[in-house]
Amino acid sequence: MATTGVRITLGGVATSVLAVLGVACGADGPQTELERGASVYAAGCAQCHGRDLAGTERGPSLLDPAYGPEQFTDAAFADAVRNGAEQRLWDFGPMAGIPGISDERVDAVIAFVREQQATNPAG
Repeated sequence: MATTGVRITLGGVATSVLAVLGVACGADGPQTELERGASVYAAGCAQCHGRDLAGTERGPSLLDPAYGPEQFTDAAFADAVRNGAEQRLWDFGPMAGIPGISDERVDAVIAFVREQQATNPAG
């Protein structure tokens, strides 16, 4: 009987590994960096910065020129995503970071936001 339990466990592990590999390779998941960035943004940023990046009562618009690449560098953006940010320009309070977020996900969300800023400028 112990052997059967091992077979089931190994089968479950194999299924899990294949599922993870499928997602990592893009099966049914975001394919491009912009799609990955949109997914990361929707999951971790939109609740405060708005689905359309126009802001909410909880956070500022990322379409504001203050967050454009001329004023807010990609390095500053990455630091804010990873570590959070103190309240500076607005009265929303400090922003929480996303501890442990991968460089790939940070780069993807920055690419997504920059693309949105270029196609939907504010001000």
